[in-house]
Amino acid sequence: MIDAIVKGLVSSASYLLSSKPLAFTKSGAADGTPSPSLLASKGTSCSAHSIPSPPSPSSLSPSPLHSTCGGPPSSPHDAHPRGERGRWVRPLGYAERFMTAAHDHGCMTTVYALWLDARAPIDFQVIKQATSIMYRKLPHLRMSIGRHKGKLWWREIPREAVDVEELRSDDVLATLESLLRRRYRLEEGPLWFTRFVPLQGEDECVRDNNHNLKYKYVCLFGFHHNVSDGTTNMKFCKVFLQVVNDLLAGREVDMRQEGVFATPLHDQIADDASSQGYLFTIFLKRFYKGILSYGAYVRNFTHIYRMPAENIASTRVLHHELDEFTTRNLLRRCKMEGVTLNSAFTAAANLTLYQMMADKNHSLDETTVNSLQAINMRRYWPKDAQPNTFGCHISMLDVGFDTKRADLDGFWEYSRGVHSSLVYQLTTTQHPLKIQPISERLILIIRSNSWLDWAGFPSTNDNHYTVTNMGDLTHTFPGMGDEVEVSRVLRSVSCHFMPTLCQHTLQTFRGRFCYSLDYYTQKLSRETATTYAQGIIDLLRKSIHTPN
Repeated sequence: MIDAIVKGLVSSASYLLSSKPLAFTKSGAADGTPSPSLLASKGTSCSAHSIPSPPSPSSLSPSPLHSTCGGPPSSPHDAHPRGERGRWVRPLGYAERFMTAAHDHGCMTTVYALWLDARAPIDFQVIKQATSIMYRKLPHLRMSIGRHKGKLWWREIPREAVDVEELRSDDVLATLESLLRRRYRLEEGPLWFTRFVPLQGEDECVRDNNHNLKYKYVCLFGFHHNVSDGTTNMKFCKVFLQVVNDLLAGREVDMRQEGVFATPLHDQIADDASSQGYLFTIFLKRFYKGILSYGAYVRNFTHIYRMPAENIASTRVLHHELDEFTTRNLLRRCKMEGVTLNSAFTAAANLTLYQMMADKNHSLDETTVNSLQAINMRRYWPKDAQPNTFGCHISMLDVGFDTKRADLDGFWEYSRGVHSSLVYQLTTTQHPLKIQPISERLILIIRSNSWLDWAGFPSTNDNHYTVTNMGDLTHTFPGMGDEVEVSRVLRSVSCHFMPTLCQHTLQTFRGRFCYSLDYYTQKLSRETATTYAQGIIDLLRKSIHTPN
């Protein structure tokens, strides 16, 4: 047994230190059907690297709804006429390669839902025209992937390629969850799509406070996570809404390109800041924690709330909002206590988990809650290089929090401890930056969980949850327009094989705190996820008036 573990560590270490890029498997049709590997790298010495993907799990098979959402994209011959080729742009960065490999296991599709209120009915042709304009205005929407000079490179699609359709749906949330299973043709593109849903029945139109009639629609946008992150997607939503308003008002649309498809500068900074020895040590720790321990770091929760491994692995969504008055008071209290809303939320997520465990285990006086925080890596770039940069420029910060029974009665003191720990990791140690060169190696855990799911075993996890905080969208996406405006935003990412039980997504939109929980069906039951999400919201409401 010890020999096997040592051999596994050595093999994985050789994978870490290898200069070879990750194997790249071209995904199949949009319905999730896998395709043979087209671009796999050769000569790697890591046995884990060469393990084939398991048979496609049934969670990726098309449902009746999914099969009506456009079906497979056009054939490669339609997208790339013989002899026509786009220009090579640049090699993929560390996080981009990870996202690309994870997609082969049904993960890393991001879907946004925007609820639209329009002064007049919107014809689908307007949405089609706006989608075509977006292809021309935003450079990352013109990207596909190929192999060039022995590496994976971004390549411009040689001519316009968009994926836009109108759907009929009585359940927008179910439609969003179905679209999370959508797969992309990575070589042909496009790596994004638009779906337009006219709302039916009572939701079709309403009157506002001034008795003006508003027509209701939902736009659903999907993005491969390898080409976009939250910052990029918010810019997309802002530009799209402006384009639609211009078209509806009969104004001339500004056709200038917005921003640049940026090189991940943090990769270069991290290469200079991190030594091979440091990366080797961190990798071995994560390899043990994420795979060899087989979930030991979350077992304080999963031995009480058993992982429903018999369920088909998929991502599901729960959504909550706080009204403007409550949100304003919560933000004011956070400022008074010297913490960010993200730190207060993380504290509430930890304490709610602890409370759920303590309710079942009365002798539990202390435990550790482990979390991943999604970090916008532009924070480490030179200031003048940050604005209007598109692409996937994120990393993950893994941090554990010791949580005691006494912390239940000291929310803000506990929140200040959480805040100090996060700031220390972000600014002093700069941990998310230094580990960037091994970020793509997280694919080992994705592959492990994909195989475990196929074999009917529980997933392996090393953190309880992930937090993605989009912040206050007042400036990045105000959602306003004279012809059509956005009343609600919802975001989800298919991450069910990531090494966490769930993901929290936060944002403040039009003065309201918006929170959604992505939970993974083979890890949490809906009942447990509902209890958890509601417990966090209740604790945040309560914290506004909690004594210091």
